[in-house]
Parts: sequence; structure tokens; C-alpha cells
Amino acid sequence: MTKIFAHRGASAYAPENTLAAFDLAQRLGADGIELDVQLTKDGEVVVIHDETIDRTGTGKGNGGSGHLLLF
Repeated sequence: MTKIFAHRGASAYAPENTLAAFDLAQRLGADGIELDVQLTKDGEVVVIHDETIDRTGTGKGNGGSGHLLLF
């Protein structure tokens, strides 16, 4: 049986790796989600694909320079 996993959530319709994208993926019928996890410089776990926030955030810098999504 084929399973459908939403890459970074429903990232074509909501910002990638966000709760909105994960929730939408579930509502659209995805069987699961794929997400990216990284550690910040201070050891916090964050959900982000890139090593910097330049592409997906409103700022610039390393993902470790701030907290994006904490567990």
C-alpha cells in the first residue's frame, strides 16, 4: 500500500516546517509528514531545513541565533 508523506508539511500551500503546514497536510489526507530538525548553538531543538533563516524567515543569520519552533 502506498503512503503519502507531506514534505515539510503541505509546504506548497503553507510556510514549510510550520504547524500550519503540518495541520494542513493532515487535513489534506497525508499519511505522515517529513520535517527537518536542527540544533541551535545553545542546544535547543528547532524545526528548520536550512542552516540559516535567510530563505524562510524575515531576518538573516544562523538558525542558532534565535528560537524558531521549540519542542
